[in-house]
Amino acid sequence: MPEAWLDLLETCRRPNGSYGFWPYGATPAWAPELPADSDDTAVMLLELARAGRVSRTEARSVACHTVGAHRLRRVLDPGPPWLRQGMFTTWHRRGAGRDIDLVDLTAATNVLALLYSLGLQQIPGVEETLAGLTTGLGWAASSAARWQSLSPFYPEPDELARALDHATQCGVRGLTDGARTARQVCPRQSLDAVCSMAYGPPIWHSSDLAAIRRTA
Repeated sequence: MPEAWLDLLETCRRPNGSYGFWPYGATPAWAPELPADSDDTAVMLLELARAGRVSRTEARSVACHTVGAHRLRRVLDPGPPWLRQGMFTTWHRRGAGRDIDLVDLTAATNVLALLYSLGLQQIPGVEETLAGLTTGLGWAASSAARWQSLSPFYPEPDELARALDHATQCGVRGLTDGARTARQVCPRQSLDAVCSMAYGPPIWHSSDLAAIRRTA
């Protein structure tokens, strides 16, 4: 990854070590102030650790105290059958907001990729998250609507498929069939759509990312 990209990722770090969507203290005036989240923390921390910007020891500590500390405390009915108490949640909220939170399976997959890469697959939450993820993949099966419901913050199920591929490369087992099925059932509709608010809009697009992926 280019050094300038890594420089930008470092600016998204929060004082407690987690990472957020915008550079810290530089949220655009038009955008809501969002808390740090497990998805950004997992992706950015892993890339910075791989590049040597964060030591493995520090990365393990940060992972345990950020993504590892935010788990679903209770499951409300009615809800999707793949939710599990103890799964890693999306947002790093404080107070009452921590009791009930969204679980995005693309974000959860990225968290598993981080933890397996750092040798932290035995910490609390991994077993529950992996169980919920594999159940969700089986539940989605041949239903495009179900695949789209698994990841509130990703409008394209292909992003989940990519996350599953990446997690597999990081040592997580049992995800390859799910990635293949996601692509078969939900062919990508928008090449440059990246992420969204919960079940969007708005949707963020990146033509540059689409171009990089085409080249890769």
